Amino acid sequence: MLQIDQYAHISPLKHIHPVEKVSFSGLFLLFSILTKDIWVTSFTFIVMSVIIVAGGRIHILHYLKLLTIPSLFLLTSLVTILFSIAPEEKLPVETLWSTNFFSWNLYISRFSFHQTLQLAATVLSSVSCLYFFILTTPLHQFMWVLQKVKLPKLIIELIGFTYQFIFVLLATMQEIYVAQASRLGYQHFKGSIGALAQLVANLFIKSLTTAKELQIAIDSRGGDEYLYDVDIHQSYRTLHIAGIGISAILLTLLTVCL
Repeated sequence: MLQIDQYAHISPLKHIHPVEKVSFSGLFLLFSILTKDIWVTSFTFIVMSVIIVAGGRIHILHYLKLLTIPSLFLLTSLVTILFSIAPEEKLPVETLWSTNFFSWNLYISRFSFHQTLQLAATVLSSVSCLYFFILTTPLHQFMWVLQKVKLPKLIIELIGFTYQFIFVLLATMQEIYVAQASRLGYQHFKGSIGALAQLVANLFIKSLTTAKELQIAIDSRGGDEYLYDVDIHQSYRTLHIAGIGISAILLTLLTVCL
């Protein structure tokens, strides 16, 4: 999480207007979800990945590492879709692979394989669109976009507070873990369970204390000010708008022709 926030602040693409980035990533995301076409989703993933690595100056190994986390969650879902179980006498005709155990068959059908491939491509392309936005857009730009779409200010404030609390809790967790590890708190299983329980309890107390301090700070100023009432001074670029239009045409052609 800390690394993602750092990438957003040092990215060369942070100077692009956030509306242009939202429109660009949202366009590809919309086509990927609506069509679920393997060509459209593959094109989306390639375009977003190239821009993130080449334009955002993020090392390809770091980008692949970021993709690992959602890929692990995706894999657990794909396994249940890809493999099916049926009695030996009811094995489907169109099977790509099967194996027998006792009186049952574990098999992969042509439909389940196509569905798994389609789901994997759609999810990875959608994740790449999300990464393109969050790896190139600092928090204040994201808040500005939420203001422009007329999201209630209370929700914007909660989003900002939640985002900040994540970093506070991560820093606190790191400090507690280092202190526990220096006292050999994770040397054996029983000690690790106790140290982990203390870490969770201390994080809970820290979150409550930080929230109370924040509420006191807001109340001391009258409680009627918004902390995330931000403004940006970036201009739209004709070249970027043209690129979004060309992308829409290419995605439409891929959807219609393939």
